[in-house]
Amino acid sequence: MCGIWESVISYGTRLTIKENQQLFGTGERINGIYYIQKGILRLESYSPDGNQAILLYVPEKNLFGDAAYFNGMPVYALYRAVIDSVVYFFSRELLESVLFPKHPELQRNLTSFLAYKVGVLLHHLCDLQSTDVRGKVCRLLCDLAQYGKNKAEIRPHITQQEMALALNMHRATFNRIISELREQGILGKVTKKRIQILDLNRLVEMAEGTYAL
Repeated sequence: MCGIWESVISYGTRLTIKENQQLFGTGERINGIYYIQKGILRLESYSPDGNQAILLYVPEKNLFGDAAYFNGMPVYALYRAVIDSVVYFFSRELLESVLFPKHPELQRNLTSFLAYKVGVLLHHLCDLQSTDVRGKVCRLLCDLAQYGKNKAEIRPHITQQEMALALNMHRATFNRIISELREQGILGKVTKKRIQILDLNRLVEMAEGTYAL
């Protein structure tokens, strides 16, 4: 979705994040934005009693830290590498004095991507109040397909247990819905590393449910 940033990758500062390694999340301010070239990260938050909530996943060729770049607020949620990942950091000074003036298409891409993520998070907020568990699963699958290059197949790099956790759902409920979607001919083969989508249009219809943002 943000592959256009590959054209300016040489300007960024390269960081290697090992599997399960945390990237910020202790109240610091982010004076720039990050681009993930390889790997996948997840955004986590924790309640005072230690309960984990998975807010979103960031696969390769996408930006993160963009909201904090705009609002300047401390970041307490944390990003964690699901697998070994390579990211690039672009400082605020670099963005505003060099990259945006020379490459205005980057600023348009950043704004569009932020708007997309706001829509995803609004859907998740609605899901917290929704009893439509099938719609929740379909929306997650649509989000994962949106990030991927091949819309007929999802390679999530996350377990079904993590998917269920992201939806605040029991694993058994998640598995039941996946089985129902396969019986209806919407999904095909489902393994730990691959989810085949046979009917994307029907999956989108179920994901939209009774609301669209």
